[in-house]
Amino acid sequence: MSDSHRGRPYQPSQGQGSYGPPPPYQGPQWQPQPQADRWQQAPQQQWQEPSHEHHGGHYDDGDAAGLPLAPILRRAGARLIDNILVAVFGFALILPVTIGVMGLGKPGTKTEDEGGIWNWPIIFTLFCVLSVLPFIYEAVQLSMWGRTLGKRLLGLGVVQARPAGEALTTTQGVWRAGITHVGYQLGVFFFLVLAVMVWDYAAYGMLLVWAGALMAYLWAIWDQPLHQALHDRFAGTLVIDERVPHDEYAE
Repeated sequence: MSDSHRGRPYQPSQGQGSYGPPPPYQGPQWQPQPQADRWQQAPQQQWQEPSHEHHGGHYDDGDAAGLPLAPILRRAGARLIDNILVAVFGFALILPVTIGVMGLGKPGTKTEDEGGIWNWPIIFTLFCVLSVLPFIYEAVQLSMWGRTLGKRLLGLGVVQARPAGEALTTTQGVWRAGITHVGYQLGVFFFLVLAVMVWDYAAYGMLLVWAGALMAYLWAIWDQPLHQALHDRFAGTLVIDERVPHDEYAE
């Protein structure tokens, strides 16, 4: 039987043998990507810049500079509110008890001669009102809620600097309050004790100590980038503005 009976014979292309390979398909073809290239490009496609979103009391990026830091004036206002509250209730409660137990007392020899007022009942009362009560007031509130009443009224809170935004531990709350109300006041009461005997020199000493304590608070103004006062630096804390929406601050 001839080839014509089996259909049209295969016509090879020019320059090839009778049974050469068919011409390649000239349309678009899928080119497999090398495995190594896919693994190198995948992480670049999936990586995204970390955000400052707030989840469960901490920030994803762990960067303290990404927290909404509290304005200095509102921090000063909150401190003033706390000090007034403690002073009013402190003097109302402690001064009558001190006078009843210790009496009015008498000034020291030097102060009595020069018309001074310092005596042991007064010094004890001031120590309780300016140091002990504020320490208890702030340590308890910071340890439990991360804010005092004054900070709560003005929408401020105290958090850890590392890890950024985490709630304060009990140790940090007590340590921060201790530095603020005991550490800063040691020099003041040292000169108050001297005031019983040497009033002239004690007055200048107290002025210097109070000026130093004021500078410790004002340190937050020029501290960069976290605006930490000295007690914040020692305790590893930050004061944040809780009125700022977290998503708005991130933008």
